[in-house]
Amino acid sequence: MRTKRTAIATATLLALIASSCGSDSAIESTGTSSVGSTPVTTEVVVDASTTVPVPVPVPVTDAGGGWIDGEPEWSGGGGETAEGADAASSGDALYSEAPATVPASREASAEESAPAPDFDSPLEEPCVDCAPAAADNTPLRAGSVDDNAEFDDFLTYLDRLDSIGIERRDFDPTGRIVATVTDDAGATVAGARVDATVGDVTVALRTTADGTVRFHPAAYGFPVDSSVTFTVPSGDSVGASVTAEADSAVTVVSPEASAVGSPVALDVLFLLDATGSMGDEIDRLKTTIDTVADRIAALDPAPDVRFAMTLYRDEGDAFVTSTYDFTGDVAEFQSALAAVVADGGGDYPEALDEGLADALGAPAWRDPAEAVQLVFVVADAPPQVTRQVEVPYSDSIRTAIERGIKLFPIASSNADDQAEAVFRQMAQATGAPFVFLSQGAGGASVGENTDIASTDYEELALDELVVRLVAEELSDLDGSGDVSVPTTSAPPTTNPDGQ
Repeated sequence: MRTKRTAIATATLLALIASSCGSDSAIESTGTSSVGSTPVTTEVVVDASTTVPVPVPVPVTDAGGGWIDGEPEWSGGGGETAEGADAASSGDALYSEAPATVPASREASAEESAPAPDFDSPLEEPCVDCAPAAADNTPLRAGSVDDNAEFDDFLTYLDRLDSIGIERRDFDPTGRIVATVTDDAGATVAGARVDATVGDVTVALRTTADGTVRFHPAAYGFPVDSSVTFTVPSGDSVGASVTAEADSAVTVVSPEASAVGSPVALDVLFLLDATGSMGDEIDRLKTTIDTVADRIAALDPAPDVRFAMTLYRDEGDAFVTSTYDFTGDVAEFQSALAAVVADGGGDYPEALDEGLADALGAPAWRDPAEAVQLVFVVADAPPQVTRQVEVPYSDSIRTAIERGIKLFPIASSNADDQAEAVFRQMAQATGAPFVFLSQGAGGASVGENTDIASTDYEELALDELVVRLVAEELSDLDGSGDVSVPTTSAPPTTNPDGQ
């Protein structure tokens, strides 16, 4: 059994909010929002006498597909400055309850960013004019691990990375509490709001498809030995108090059943690194996502599924982020996906912070109380964790937890220790597994200091694995496990050598 981390978060919640550069993540808000084109202001409760105003985006009710602010320019950029960069605008935001704060525009600016970290072996700038390489039609294969199932091991892994200087943004999972919401009959409740209260401060969370949510006191600036009360704010709600001295769990009974109907409303967004370093496998990944979209739509029982896509590159490229809004037309989504081109980037880290913020804030997500919401992050590099950004990915993680959105990172080739650590932070905090390409036991897309051994995972075709992960989310709604996954190719009969 791995040892717990001894460091205890001492930062106050007010300092956390002040340092989040305008993020509206995490804390109970008061006030209301009215429909219109201009964000309104509400208040975040810090303590009984202190409030901090934050912008709350206006709700959006319709999503008809299409590139928000127009299809991006696919080529160009990648130089030392950002002149002429056509960064994607966030567009109108979605649901009014604590979505990610997204700026009105994202003009790439070299002056606004700190120098990129000095990596020992940065990737060469992609060759835009070179002849394309021959297509590789080999199916991608992948494995996955669940850090919530081996939580002590995950803490030890993070400690080891700290000891060797692998940087990441701060999201301290120490003292994790798993809260499960059930109805009076004992069935889990998806999309339920759960208030976690420490003293006079309340953090509004939302359960995922299996009726659970993870609360990390230290990630909100609370001491890990805080007394936390979980309450379902509906009718005769039931609260439960726990002390987060160690990893723990609590069950809260709700007087209301899940509002997720039948067919299940399912929103799936693909957040895709579209920089040049992804060029060696971007077409194979596009083919995989294309197949995944078809197979999710063909699940039995069929969900009411919509697909969206957010692309990101880096400052100085033709665009920093660009989002294709949700659509229920699978063919329309696949057509937009086919147009995606990998270009730009230059250095190793990319604009993942901005990409994740736009993925949560730009497209028209449905009401989280009534839909299952998933983001698949397909990338091979970490964000620039030392750069000041308006919405760091750690804030976006909190936003995802508060809205019941699971983040499924898929690490692609060239992923290193920093990339793996960031991806696993996202997955663990939101209750998802960490997925990585695994072209055989020796070729897994993880860092040199990973704790993932070849015997820790089963290797599957990537499309098979992703569709099964989605099917598991849907089957969790009623605990039946009866969602049928159509198989287009026979699963492997043996694992790679060493597994």
